Amino acid sequence: MSTHDHDLVRTLCDAFGIQPVEHDIVPYGNGLVNRTFLLKDRVDGDHWMLQQVNTAVFKRPELIAFNNYLAAEHLRSHHPGYRFMRGRRTADGKDLFQHPDPELGVWRVFPYFTNTVSYDQAVTPAQAFTAAQQFGRLTRKLDGVYVGAFQVIIPGFHDTAERFSLFQASIGTATPDRREQAHGSIDFFLSRAHIVEEFNAAMADPDVRTRITHNDTKLNNVLFDKDSGEAVCVVDLDTLMPGKAIFDLGDMIRTFISTASEDDPDPAHTRIDADVFEQLVRGWNSEMAPLLSNSEKALLYWSGQLLMFEQGIRFLTDFLQGDVYYRTTRPGHNLDRAMNQMFLLKAYEERRGELESRLV
Repeated sequence: MSTHDHDLVRTLCDAFGIQPVEHDIVPYGNGLVNRTFLLKDRVDGDHWMLQQVNTAVFKRPELIAFNNYLAAEHLRSHHPGYRFMRGRRTADGKDLFQHPDPELGVWRVFPYFTNTVSYDQAVTPAQAFTAAQQFGRLTRKLDGVYVGAFQVIIPGFHDTAERFSLFQASIGTATPDRREQAHGSIDFFLSRAHIVEEFNAAMADPDVRTRITHNDTKLNNVLFDKDSGEAVCVVDLDTLMPGKAIFDLGDMIRTFISTASEDDPDPAHTRIDADVFEQLVRGWNSEMAPLLSNSEKALLYWSGQLLMFEQGIRFLTDFLQGDVYYRTTRPGHNLDRAMNQMFLLKAYEERRGELESRLV
């Protein structure tokens, strides 16, 4: 870690009443949006995660804290044994800390459960089952809460129709060079416009209910017990807000079933694991099946198709706009990500019959 990061962490520890001299400080995770540090306690074993709220993405971070509070209170009252990542308050009783230097942003602190580990991709079908079960369990435990009280953290987060409109507009405003580099991906996603029509139909169906959902159901947002291999809890609750359950399932399908990393554009690496697909759906259904309408059950396979399409056009839009949203580490990084989703979606569609047979 740099001296700059050490100074930053010491300021944050002071704000949240944590003794930094008792902790080892470790940069944590590889998120595309937020910065995170893990504080490993050498004395009492109370580990903490310091996470920056990216205010370029989350423009009103106080809403994240508000939703976290509402969910925590509901779970404390109705499911007291459920492990929920409730934020630690600052020394003066606030949920968030605004660093005096605006460039260093807004921060919060969460407990870190010991003897846990996170993974970037599903290694086994069993991991997929238990992780998906945890995401489903969060939504089920929050069933019955007053959805209308929760705030929308990012308006239109899973509005695929609006994302598609932005994608179409970005084609016209992109530089000729970027448009030429991306022409194959542009043509591919434009040819899937029928997914937008299917999305609009699903959103108009009253039986596709609005619930409180996680909305970012990547595998690395689950903590696993190192010894048993069982999922312990879900983390990264920035996008906990009203949404559709099928969005959570679709994003799990998108991120669990491929053996390739999300920015690997080589189609030879995009091999779908049908066993992982089957087990993640089974795990999620083990919690969610009693809540799902027939309309929602009919969308299980399609939810993966939707999220691959949506995320692909998000990456591609960002590339065409000049890389203004996702963190990049090389030229063409967002285009590589978009191509990865393109090849994944193509492979997913080609195996539709086989995968749908796994849903029975």
